Amino acid sequence: MAMRSGRCTTPRARLWRWRRSPLRRTSDLVEAWLLLVAWTVGVLGGVSAGVTAAAVADRGFEEDRFGRRQVVAVLLEDARDAVPTHADVRNDASATVRWTAPDGRIRTGRATVPANTPAGTRVPVWTDPRGDLVSEPPARPDGVLKSSLVGVGAAMAAGCVVWGSTRAARALLDRHRMRQWALEWERVGTRRGGATA
Repeated sequence: MAMRSGRCTTPRARLWRWRRSPLRRTSDLVEAWLLLVAWTVGVLGGVSAGVTAAAVADRGFEEDRFGRRQVVAVLLEDARDAVPTHADVRNDASATVRWTAPDGRIRTGRATVPANTPAGTRVPVWTDPRGDLVSEPPARPDGVLKSSLVGVGAAMAAGCVVWGSTRAARALLDRHRMRQWALEWERVGTRRGGATA
């Protein structure tokens, strides 16, 4: 039988709380059921929370993607170079553009366009259903990745809640067992004529 940090590690030794024994206390059986329920709820609840959160996030990304549409705008000024940073993948600039909203009104605003684009150039921009400028929606693979990360985070959060609750319940059981043990020692000491300190 292997020992690790003072505890038995064989499967038979781990299941001692489930076997009938005169040494098994009621709190041991309660702890065994608590651990079984915690593992079940932790696994099934974590998977359910993760799948649900991923589905909700994916639906949100899809609605966001379908709520935006690409329109053609005209640059009203030259797009100058933006100051590049270490995170820049493309060399973009901010410039004033003009586009037609869904209600037919002509709108103007600032949008991100390729740098060094001359005024009068037609550029694609993204708008919401009201015709306001918005950022480009995430591509489908990016949305799937973000949804998956949200799902994993939700599963881990659910697991942490179950784990923390189980630890707190086990701490209460340990405190109860220590009180019982102290009372038993007091009774043994009193029966033998010893003083209890």
